[in-house]
Amino acid sequence: MEVFLIFPKSRQAQQELSQELAKFQSEQALKSIQKLPCSTEQKLELVDAAVKHLKGQK
Repeated sequence: MEVFLIFPKSRQAQQELSQELAKFQSEQALKSIQKLPCSTEQKLELVDAAVKHLKGQK
C-alpha cells in the first residue's frame, strides 16, 4: 500500500489543518469516553482531569 501525504505550505493552511486535526482528536476522545462502562459523573471527572492535565502541560 502506498500513502501520499501532502502538507500545506502556507501558514494559514497549516493552522486550518491543525484546527481540523484538533477537532477530530477531540471528537474521537469524546466517543471513547462515552463508550466507557461507568457513570456520567465518573466520565465528567475523567474529562475534568484530562483538561487539568493538558492545561498543566502548557
